[in-house]
Amino acid sequence: MKTPAKALILAACLLPLSAMPANPIDGTWKGDFKSPDGNAMTLTFNLKADGEKLTGSVDGGMGTTPIASGSVNGNAFDFKVAMNDTTIDHKGTVSGDAMSMTVAFGDQAPAPMTLTRVDAGPAAPLHPDPGVASPTGLWKWSFMRPGADQPIEASADLAYADGKLTGTYHGRGGDTPISDASFSDGTVAFSVVRERDGNSFVIKYKGSFSGDTITGTIVLPGFDGGASSTVDWKAARSK
Repeated sequence: MKTPAKALILAACLLPLSAMPANPIDGTWKGDFKSPDGNAMTLTFNLKADGEKLTGSVDGGMGTTPIASGSVNGNAFDFKVAMNDTTIDHKGTVSGDAMSMTVAFGDQAPAPMTLTRVDAGPAAPLHPDPGVASPTGLWKWSFMRPGADQPIEASADLAYADGKLTGTYHGRGGDTPISDASFSDGTVAFSVVRERDGNSFVIKYKGSFSGDTITGTIVLPGFDGGASSTVDWKAARSK
């Protein structure tokens, strides 16, 4: 039996929108750029088209800034970035995995920039694989600060879910959320921001996770102009 032409047309119209190809600008783009003051930097753009609207962000190593007034027309695009009271105009075109762009700071002449698409690799699982070991739990340890005669006791509640490591550090100065945390290839890393005499300082932890043990190092800041120091870190998971 032949399928009527009208039925074929209707079936095509009912295809899910997800089957439509993504815009070629969608993705992560990376390239080197020299600012008008001569500073060289590596910029990473995360861009996403929705019809003729373009959204996303740029990261120059000092934090992420959203783009504004973004638009797409075929393989051409433009957007603005506001930074330090200056509006930076971006215009360019995409061809495959290459992007050509001009960047203009305020009234200055546009400067060229070339970017390439970054392979994002496999997406992180929505939830950790139950068969994969996880650092989730309460971890306790002690360490000796150089020059001290008493060990410092500390602990942290860590949670690994949706591909992200979060947690809370417990110390004699109180509880503090961890920051810059990651868990990858069996390595646990995070920072703890504390205060002393009204000034903030950062303690950095990094170690190899195996079973109920994390073994690595702690980078302690120097105080009163002193240099930072590194001490051994061995944490045990409480059961």
